[in-house]
Amino acid sequence: MSVSHYERCKECKERVYEILTALYGKVERNYNINLPLNENEMEKSLHYKNLMEIYSILQNYRGYSEFVRAKKLPNVDYYIKEHDFIVEFDESQHFTPLRKLALEKYPEELKIGFNKEKWINLCESINAKDNDPIYRDEQRAWYDTLRDFAPSILNLNPTIRLYSKGHIWCDLDANKEEDLEKFEKILLIRNFNQK
Repeated sequence: MSVSHYERCKECKERVYEILTALYGKVERNYNINLPLNENEMEKSLHYKNLMEIYSILQNYRGYSEFVRAKKLPNVDYYIKEHDFIVEFDESQHFTPLRKLALEKYPEELKIGFNKEKWINLCESINAKDNDPIYRDEQRAWYDTLRDFAPSILNLNPTIRLYSKGHIWCDLDANKEEDLEKFEKILLIRNFNQK
């Protein structure tokens, strides 16, 4: 269930940072995980064939095949180095039909730190579209896919995703134990030794 709140609230992102820091130590914001966007890197993943299938589906859906414009994966929202995991804060523009197509092709054995079915349902209900530039939905779906598969390439713990409208994040307080416990339950972290 989504909560009515301005999803680009800067305080929400700041509170997520503060709580992650309180729970896990040093947190890097807007962090470069240094993942080159070339086929040699993708081949390092146990799920290389799945990645290439998703890439092909995204290319063929609307015919935009040249949507990878960077040499490295754009920065992740948060990176917790001590525990080797990425946290992404997804706003509505991430929930597109193309993202749904990609998510549906994730292999069952891929370890992710979010509820894939919930993300698929959000893609269906939000049905976002961003055509600036024209291939933006393909590009965003691919980069999100790579952030989810990055742990299988870089030997990290599963990528965790938070839905910006899933909670009023700025209502949480990093100094309150009950809020820290609530946030940990939201994260779905069971065991950091999932690599």
